[in-house]
Amino acid sequence: MLCRVLLLCLFGSLVAAHSAAQDSASADVFLSSASLRSVDRKINGLDDHLTRQTEKYLHSFARQEEKLFKQLAKTDSSKAKELFGETPKTYETLSQQLNSATGKFDKLSSGEYIAGLDSLQVSLAFLKDAANIVSRTKEIRQQLGNSLNQVNQLQNKLQQTAAIQSWLQSRQQQIKALLSQYTGLPESVSKHLGKYQQELFYYDRQVKEYRQMLNEPDKLLGKTLSTLQAIPAFSTFFSKYSILASLFPKPDNYGTPQALAGLQTRANVQQVLQQQLAIPATNGTNASPVQYLQQQLQQAQGELSKLKDKLQQLGNGGSGSSDMVMPDFKPNNQKTKSFLKRIELGTNFQTQRATNYFPTTTDIALTAGYKINDKMTIGIGAGGKIGWGKDWKHIRLTGEGVGFRAFAEWKAPDLFKTGSRFMASLWFTAGAEMNYTRRVESLAVFKNYTNWNKSGLAGLTKKYSMSSPLKKGKKVQGTMSVLYDFLYNKHIPPTPALVWRVGYEF
Repeated sequence: MLCRVLLLCLFGSLVAAHSAAQDSASADVFLSSASLRSVDRKINGLDDHLTRQTEKYLHSFARQEEKLFKQLAKTDSSKAKELFGETPKTYETLSQQLNSATGKFDKLSSGEYIAGLDSLQVSLAFLKDAANIVSRTKEIRQQLGNSLNQVNQLQNKLQQTAAIQSWLQSRQQQIKALLSQYTGLPESVSKHLGKYQQELFYYDRQVKEYRQMLNEPDKLLGKTLSTLQAIPAFSTFFSKYSILASLFPKPDNYGTPQALAGLQTRANVQQVLQQQLAIPATNGTNASPVQYLQQQLQQAQGELSKLKDKLQQLGNGGSGSSDMVMPDFKPNNQKTKSFLKRIELGTNFQTQRATNYFPTTTDIALTAGYKINDKMTIGIGAGGKIGWGKDWKHIRLTGEGVGFRAFAEWKAPDLFKTGSRFMASLWFTAGAEMNYTRRVESLAVFKNYTNWNKSGLAGLTKKYSMSSPLKKGKKVQGTMSVLYDFLYNKHIPPTPALVWRVGYEF
């Protein structure tokens, strides 16, 4: 995701740079200043988001510790002061360390290796140094240097967040160990500790999603690297200066006969394995060490896969450290997402046959829902009525009114534990609507509320996967709703009690 955005602005210029490298006559090819400014804005935005989120959680942790201190001080003031006395200063120091992260980044000493960010760093560094290939413009080279400095700073901050996560997990265990020594503590102590643990889980989840976004491979990144790798100088540059190269350095004489000197032969290795592993005999002969190891590894991989599935079901935070935050509550997977990512856009259609009052009409509505959690959505919508005429011999397109709505959806529980896909796709739906069922002659009609029909709806919605009607090959979530209008008998002119709608969410 990040690489797609940041490298998009560079890719066109990289192709030009490659051509320039192959053709010395094209020495004046240069990168776009506007493209680099766009990269800088994206990097700065991601940096600011990480900093703001971390500071918000640090403030919450400090507030919970302060409340725990006040409660524990009533029971054991000396222990409370010993553990929580330096709390404000400690969290302030963590915040300062995060904000003091600079663009100086040499190697990854802690945290998780992020391949996408490493590739972006090396690409910018190469383009900055390869002035004879990319550009002779001093301004462009300076901008490349600034972009590289900002990417390095982002990598530095990610390393700082890894250290903060590790400290917070240790801090949580320290607090739990102290509180477990006491009995009869106020119920509020458990409440504040639970809040601390929840915030730590969500912070770990937030950073994990952030790292996944940075580390997400895409076609653009692969194509960009392929273009750069066609330049021999880039391959050499990457093998020397990437974080991956520092983690797995190659010897200077790699690829030469001298590099093989002193290494064991395959026969020697197999002989040692045969002796150390004590491979059992089958049919009177010992199995090959390689085959035996492959069988054992396959069995181990199967067990690891089962363990991984169990951990995913438990909702592991996956912070990148060896300590895992296992939640003792039901996590809200929407909490760590941004506001826009929690918005669910959709559309639905409702058709009514002709009556004495209306021609055949189709209601078309656009909706925007906000996901409070995985099982509840609230939203609003607006739509219009299109008239098609009385019958096939009298087709006429007309505007037959407008409408506004508010709605809420709840995931229907599987009360009988059937585990069926049908039950898993059912949602309870409720809403309120106001519909103007006359032709809109002017905006003045909206002022007279007596002309509006009010509806109170409740029913079931089934959600299922379907092909997008707008983009071939893309999947969207289709919807079918059956709703009962509790106010249908108060409508003038009358409308049906049951409302049937189909649509999709995208």
